[in-house]
Amino acid sequence: MSTGLAIACGVLGLVLSGCISGSSDVRYGPKGPAVGHETIKQIEIGQTSKEWVLGTFGAPTSETTTPEGTEILKYVYTKKVDSDLDVFLFLDFDEQHEYRTTFYFEIADGVVTKFWKE
Repeated sequence: MSTGLAIACGVLGLVLSGCISGSSDVRYGPKGPAVGHETIKQIEIGQTSKEWVLGTFGAPTSETTTPEGTEILKYVYTKKVDSDLDVFLFLDFDEQHEYRTTFYFEIADGVVTKFWKE
């Protein structure tokens, strides 16, 4: 009896293994993946220049000047994940998520005076 059960479980496992499939598609926005933590750690308030920010991060998504005369550089990174899981013929799970990371740099007299992540 236990040999028959083992064979039945083996056959069932082979049949079900072809019934489950999944995939995941990841796409980044025009700026590519968000800048990593190690790069952010290099920024020093009052020391890091605007040129370094532009050279490291590239052109900002937007740039504004405050009434006080400081510049705000804004960098927006997006990541879209589309996941699909199919179980046999009956179940189909499809999820789409968008993740957004935004960095702001306040620049005065050519150096970073403040930065934050949203």
